[in-house]
Amino acid sequence: MKKSLFLLPISLCLAGLASCGGSSESTITIAASEVPHAKILKEAVAPVLKERGYDLKVTVLEWTQQNSAVSRGEYDANYFQHMPYLSSYNQSVSEENQLSMVVKVHFEKLCLYASKPDTHKTLQNGDKIEIVNDISNIERALLLLKDNGVLAGISQSCYDESGAFTTFNVNSPNSQVTFAEAYSNCSLTCIQESNLPSSLGDYDFGVLPGNTALQGLGEDYAKRIVFGEKVTEETLSLRANGVAVKKANKDSAKSKAIVEAFAAASVKNYITKTFGESVVYHYEPLI
Repeated sequence: MKKSLFLLPISLCLAGLASCGGSSESTITIAASEVPHAKILKEAVAPVLKERGYDLKVTVLEWTQQNSAVSRGEYDANYFQHMPYLSSYNQSVSEENQLSMVVKVHFEKLCLYASKPDTHKTLQNGDKIEIVNDISNIERALLLLKDNGVLAGISQSCYDESGAFTTFNVNSPNSQVTFAEAYSNCSLTCIQESNLPSSLGDYDFGVLPGNTALQGLGEDYAKRIVFGEKVTEETLSLRANGVAVKKANKDSAKSKAIVEAFAAASVKNYITKTFGESVVYHYEPLI
């Protein structure tokens, strides 16, 4: 009789491992984009969580699938998006499936990258520069060049009556900008974003979005950076990528552990050292 009384709790515990303190309670699962998100999680955040009693399991997942996967309970959290995108997602699903961001972590800057960083990292008159060909990032690329004295101006024809940047002929980019005198013989070429890294060798410099550079320029990409766009605190807060969880789990022990881990000085130092100017650490806890 004593034997059966002893075995019953054990069998119940095996059937519900999490409730008996099993591995599911001490394991945090996060879906993430590959670079820099999964890299940061695996190499910087995992050791911090390990010290606090959690094993971190990271799955690289296509960004369009991550929110729905967390909503379904397949992962404890995801790490890939900023607040405007998350707000848009929440408007498209039921309240039960909505997510909450628990911490903002980093912002990926647009930077000018050198094709030959060891021999030609200073922009010179006559250099060829590739930029992205989609309207959402063209203005950022042009403003980056203008803010750093490469361009003297951008044609007013690119802006509508409200001042929004809405029109740009990607086939004739040089006709819509004015180069500064010191760079009067330079030229721009618009390239599809996914092809910017592979085509950089055909140009002297390229203006690449942060995630594109991180994924396409290899381990030494940071030393290619010539200069990056200036960002305000408002931009950092609005556009910083962060970790999102299901709303019902916002105040869970796992969510709090994630937020605390990203606050570690070792995580900040890792991001700054590994990614250089292209990734700005912006820690902003939301719980």
